[in-house]
Amino acid sequence: MRRTKLSLVVILALLAGLAGGMLLSQTRMGETVLARESFKPEEFVRAKEFRLVDENGRTLAVLGGHPGKEPFLPIEPALRFYDNNGELVLLLGLVPGNRPKLALFDGQGKTMWETP
Repeated sequence: MRRTKLSLVVILALLAGLAGGMLLSQTRMGETVLARESFKPEEFVRAKEFRLVDENGRTLAVLGGHPGKEPFLPIEPALRFYDNNGELVLLLGLVPGNRPKLALFDGQGKTMWETP
């Protein structure tokens, strides 16, 4: 008796699903259904700083200004890369006068190489 009821429920569910699919295909055949009628992307994103972080929230890179800690002048814009310990390892940007600046660091704060 129990098996018969289960079989009946399964058959009814399959028939209901089939009927619903047939009905939907007759009413919406060939139409694209969108959750949102129109999407207009922003022309630009505006921010003072962008930070790339890993899954633990550790900063990997920053696009923004550089405060101008010794031995550098303030640099804007600046792209900074950090190692796994959070130490600055690469700095690329423009110093006052629109001169490019590139510097490589050893991960302990010492400059290994920089543009003049």
